[in-house]
Amino acid sequence: MSDRLNAFQEKVRAAGVDLVVLNPGPSMTYLTGHEFEAHERLFLLFVPAEGRLGAILPLLEQDNWAHAVPSVDNMWLWDDKDGAGAAAAAAGSEYAAARTIGIEPLGLRYMEYEVLREHLPAGEIVSAAAIVDSMRQFKDADEVGRMRKAAEIAEAALEETVQLVRVGMTEKQISAELVSRMLGKGGEGISFGPIVLGGPQSALPHGVPGERPVGAGEYLLIDFGTSWGGYHCDITRTFVVGAEPDERQRAVYEAVRQGNADGCAKATVGTSCHDVHMTSQAPLMAPEFADYFKHRTGHGLGLDIHEPPSVMEGNHDTLGAGTVITIEPGLYLEGWGGVRIEDDIWVTDDGPVSLTSYPHELRVIGT
Repeated sequence: MSDRLNAFQEKVRAAGVDLVVLNPGPSMTYLTGHEFEAHERLFLLFVPAEGRLGAILPLLEQDNWAHAVPSVDNMWLWDDKDGAGAAAAAAGSEYAAARTIGIEPLGLRYMEYEVLREHLPAGEIVSAAAIVDSMRQFKDADEVGRMRKAAEIAEAALEETVQLVRVGMTEKQISAELVSRMLGKGGEGISFGPIVLGGPQSALPHGVPGERPVGAGEYLLIDFGTSWGGYHCDITRTFVVGAEPDERQRAVYEAVRQGNADGCAKATVGTSCHDVHMTSQAPLMAPEFADYFKHRTGHGLGLDIHEPPSVMEGNHDTLGAGTVITIEPGLYLEGWGGVRIEDDIWVTDDGPVSLTSYPHELRVIGT
């Protein structure tokens, strides 16, 4: 059994939960070292506080599982012809004594929940999010290296893309160029649909790129990411297209840039997420900007694009060595435009280390 599975079973035991059940997804990938697809076939990993680990496996995943987790004690195989009923019943018999069953609230699907209710009816379903997060939140050197590589790919793709941008290009065209270059440089995929927004549209924190052409003198906000080795980056930069920025554009941009710099510097071991947020937000709270900040400062990053912790007001959890978070302050002026600047910060005992390195200065492109 892998070291991570051993450590996870110890955490399940310490949490006082009898059994944790996971389906294919980032946490199973983290524990097994192999990415399994969450398709329509029943596929579950059982980690009891005491006793033998087990898995319900579709027959077509047997070889992949044996390669990734050769030492799991119980494997209940099923094929499409016979269905998963017998395998589910066998797993239910093995873990019938479980009285608390932990699941990932954002992971387990209804069809899998129904299997647990049918075959482990005596167990109370509880959240195992804290158990999973207590491991995944703290990245080792290999994980951080993958995230750094993803950021290098993404930033190289961004630089090539912005050199192509011209007044009159649509947001969708710019997004397509960026995606093509990330994949061409070795990115495994897009972490999310790139947010590429020009002019007034840039005031929408999660707007969707459209057919609107970017005009001269407008902001162009680009929020995007790719993955490498399963791990994500998440980057935002804001530019001005085709003309020098005016005084108001410079002032808004500078407030966000300062908030980003201050938040990144504050991301140290032992500092609360609340304090990082308030530090990053401070330059944005000048009277002329105070109504235009609409979201938390950032979030954890790793196998998922959004992970704990949430860097926000009121979250007094403290940062530990190995956590990777985003720092992404923004100002959004409806009908006029918006600015966001985002970096990925690795919290270490020696201070914050940025995994992103794309310049922060306000840059005019498309001239």
